[in-house]
Amino acid sequence: MPRLTMAALPAVVLVIVSGLTLSAAAHAAVEAPAAEVSPLQRLFEAGGPIIVILAILALVALGVALVKFVQFTRLGVGRSGFVSGIVGSIQDNRYDDAVRDLEPRRNPVARVMVAAIRGKTNERMNDTVVREEVARVAEAQLDGLERGLALLSLIATIAPLLGLLGTVLGMIEAFQQMETVGDRIEPAVLAGGIWEALLTTAAGLSVAIPAAVFFTWLQRSVDVEAQRMEDAATQVFTASLYEAAPTAEPVMA
Repeated sequence: MPRLTMAALPAVVLVIVSGLTLSAAAHAAVEAPAAEVSPLQRLFEAGGPIIVILAILALVALGVALVKFVQFTRLGVGRSGFVSGIVGSIQDNRYDDAVRDLEPRRNPVARVMVAAIRGKTNERMNDTVVREEVARVAEAQLDGLERGLALLSLIATIAPLLGLLGTVLGMIEAFQQMETVGDRIEPAVLAGGIWEALLTTAAGLSVAIPAAVFFTWLQRSVDVEAQRMEDAATQVFTASLYEAAPTAEPVMA
């Protein structure tokens, strides 16, 4: 699982500060006289600032997931059907043709194969140096694929905790109101306070579950792509161990 980097911390701080700002604005709008209160306004009024923060986190998680989906689609993540043709060219010692076929591709597997072929055909580089260079290129490709996944993982982790925090704060407020009225407790008022407190827990889970699904799917795609990069680089290095398919010779009558 990718770790939260320092680059992601400003985004988290911005989310929290924005949530507090929007919650203050929401409370100001609620206090102002209005003819009608929409269900969405009622939701934010009942949930308080925790609901606002969770709504922002949901938008951030959706945005990250969409950006990564577009990125994976453009790079062709998961599409490696060209590898067998490239390996065939290497077996025929047509290294230039293999590189020309790979260079237009933005696929991470293709980038790794280009580094492996160029290193293999460079007489000034020994096998150890070539493998280190291929590993460096592979790490750079994986870093680009994993960028942003740490934020999704963070949202999936803290959203239920924020929801639980909102529920605890709501229950504390409900019991304080019960203490104020003493024996004159109305069941309807008590039930209203409880459901409002539980609202943030439901919202937190509603944010965390999709974020966890997106993160698991994206991380699994990265892991599979890493395996394909390793397999493709290995085939480049071991292609000379296998002979190319022999050309059929005409049979003499």
